Amino acid sequence: MLKHQASRLTLNWLALLLAPIVAIGCGMGGSSDSPPAEKTKGNTTAPSKVSESPKEIVAGWKDPQFALVLTGEQKGYMEPCGCSETQSGGISRRADLFRQLREDKGWEVAGLDLGDFVKRSRRQDQIKFGVMHTALKDMGYEALTLGPADLKLQVDYLFSTMSNADDLPYVSANVIFYDTPEIGSPARFEIFELNGVKIGVTGVLGEKFASKVFPEGDNSANDLLRVDDPVKSLKPIVAKLKEQGCDILFLLSQASKSETESILKSVPEFDLCLTGGGPEDPNGLTETVGKTVVMEAGRKGKYAGVLGYFPDEEKKFRYELVDLNKDRFKRTQAMEEHMAFYQDLLREQNIVESEPAVPHPSGYTYVGSEKCGTCHTKAYAKWKSTKHSHATETLIKGEENYSETEWISRINDPECLACHAVGWNPQEVFRFEGGFVNMEDTPHLTGQGCENCHGPGSHHTEMETVFTETRQSTPDIVAAREAIKVNLVMAEKQVCVKCHDFENSPKFNFEKYWDKVIHRGKD
Repeated sequence: MLKHQASRLTLNWLALLLAPIVAIGCGMGGSSDSPPAEKTKGNTTAPSKVSESPKEIVAGWKDPQFALVLTGEQKGYMEPCGCSETQSGGISRRADLFRQLREDKGWEVAGLDLGDFVKRSRRQDQIKFGVMHTALKDMGYEALTLGPADLKLQVDYLFSTMSNADDLPYVSANVIFYDTPEIGSPARFEIFELNGVKIGVTGVLGEKFASKVFPEGDNSANDLLRVDDPVKSLKPIVAKLKEQGCDILFLLSQASKSETESILKSVPEFDLCLTGGGPEDPNGLTETVGKTVVMEAGRKGKYAGVLGYFPDEEKKFRYELVDLNKDRFKRTQAMEEHMAFYQDLLREQNIVESEPAVPHPSGYTYVGSEKCGTCHTKAYAKWKSTKHSHATETLIKGEENYSETEWISRINDPECLACHAVGWNPQEVFRFEGGFVNMEDTPHLTGQGCENCHGPGSHHTEMETVFTETRQSTPDIVAAREAIKVNLVMAEKQVCVKCHDFENSPKFNFEKYWDKVIHRGKD
């Protein structure tokens, strides 16, 4: 594979560590090896159903001259959480898709990614961003662009990481660091050859998405990060790509679908475009804007699009959106090693304690489930018999029936601890003061314990001690008891769903699950 790279700085890998089938028209006719796709409204082409297990991927395709794997908007999901058997996605299964296309089918394959790799802008997300970059390089990606969440990771960090990009560049026509386009990070574009076809790729950040990076709306006064007009920035890039003889022009558009369409109408030279801003679970439809074929790949890494190039057929491109489910795709050792390395970095940099803890809104602290059990003996015994009591243990050893690969401990991962230990905010993923830190210092806060549902118990236990000593039920004691009560409506609507949300428990049924953990107050 011959690569023609845009100007950028490159350093070594060590520095990086530290710091549904669619026949696509393109104005042409039908494909010879599948029935014509049904036409829908406007200029949209309807695919057959998104790939479902156990159907073969890209079934019925002849061998393309090359294939591109298209992904993006991962939003921090390096892997499925693992709490649900039905979850799709993850870089490990994605790597198996690459393997199947290359080894089983013998195709020339490369990847392109739309960016938005992370969800937040903490140190853990910086670590994840760097590990993700290396993982995608190992899979065989050729270019990436940046989403608004990525651009919140601090420009100095991004520049250091991207300067060490080691032959996998971030490209953007209109994102400028340090007010210096010539700096080369991000690169303006990338050109690479795939089986004799020269492909020119650039990226763009739309105005609406840029406003997520600059909430006050003014990005011109920022001397670290600037986002220029998308159309004005793209036109000279397109001219350069054409000058260098590119056969196919590809746009990675970090923009809403409507803005992507507007951009393509103003810059109509692109053959292909992967756009963001669509649904989490797209239907696999492709649309054409002028001659440009526009595709989506979904969010959170659940899917990957496979684009095949058939230059000798009436319809040059075919597209299938592939559900990365566990029935068709296995975990791969190389990606598991990246995950292990990521977990090692979280441990070595002590990410659990490095982020400041937040006082609980109640003002109280945690005492541990065993302390609760001194009075609530029956409720405690019931809790001990449930999976909730072993939640932290599963981070270390894995679920009882897990068998895909050797388990990698997540005990140092805040995103896992948030629902597997006591004293964390599970939705925003931060630790409350006095919450679980590690097995050595806070062993009494393991499990999905009492206080995650009823609130920190320090004040309640203090008031009960007073009651035991005085045998007088004062207003303060009564108030402390009332404060920790949770009725069924609260449990269903406000408490359980903090962890048993659609992401982690898509089939969660409160009545069914409540029967497994039911417990009632004091003995």
